[in-house]
Parts: sequence; structure tokens; C-alpha cells
Amino acid sequence: MAEIIAQSGGGKKSLSRQLRVDMTPMVDLGFLLITFFIFTAVADTPRTLKLLMPVDSPSSTLTPESKTLTVLLTAPGEAVCYEGRADDNPALHRADMTTGREELRHIILAKQQVLRRHTGTADSMVVVIKPGQESNYQQLIATLDEMIICGVKKHAIATWDESDRLLVSFR
Repeated sequence: MAEIIAQSGGGKKSLSRQLRVDMTPMVDLGFLLITFFIFTAVADTPRTLKLLMPVDSPSSTLTPESKTLTVLLTAPGEAVCYEGRADDNPALHRADMTTGREELRHIILAKQQVLRRHTGTADSMVVVIKPGQESNYQQLIATLDEMIICGVKKHAIATWDESDRLLVSFR
């Protein structure tokens, strides 16, 4: 680490001492710290959710009612699902979305199986997600995660209309 070099003064009795510090370990430590900070900075990049919202236009794409599943996000941790249109008085499926529950996933997978039997593929299924006034952001993100887990390629976020309010309030 440090080394003392004694020099003879050419016949003088006093010895001159010179101190030399070896900087090799300090340079190694510096490179280790730089490497550590570079790797942790790259591994800690923020991740965002890719969400493309359609532009409102009069020429919207129509989807058959048989291929549509609507998820109404009601109170926190609860969802109500129905197939088709709310005006046609459809059967409601309630899903508990609290941690560890997979009821919404089972409803989506059941709809996909029905579509596979009738059309041969479930890729044409469209899920309309409608967050309510009492729902929270975590509930919306959990629903979008279910879309990714179940492989739903087409989903949209919409607002509640009067038929949705009437459907939920009567049942």
C-alpha cells in the first residue's frame, strides 16, 4: 500500500525518507462504483402502460353483439360483466376483483371458449371497460392486466351510459 524508500545521502549520516502511496486499490474501487451505478441505473428504468385511445369519429367500427363483453367497474373491488347490449336485458356476471380473486379472468376465458366453439377463434372478441364513479385507478389497471393475461387483443375504455346505470341499479 504505502512504501518508504530510504535513500543514502552519499556519505551523510541523515537519511531522507520519501513516502509513496500505491493508488491501484483506489482506482479499482472507483471502477467498481462506476460499474455498480451504471448497472443499477439501467435496471431501474421506469415502465409505462401502453394505452392507445381511439379518436371519436362518426365512422366508428361496429362490432357484433355476440363478440362483445362489457365490464362495468362499480365499487372498488367489484365488477359487473354482461354480453351484448345493456338495452337487451342481458345476464349479469358479478366479479370480485380483490387480491387473489380471478373471477373476472374466468368470465373472460369462458367468453373466449364460447367464441372459439362458434367462430373458431377468440381474436375477434372485444371487451369494453367502463369505469364507474366509485371505481378507482387500481381497479382499472387490474382490469387492463387481465386483458393482457387472457390475450384479449381488442379492448376499449368507455364511459357509462344511461342503460348501464339502469341495468346495474335494477339488479
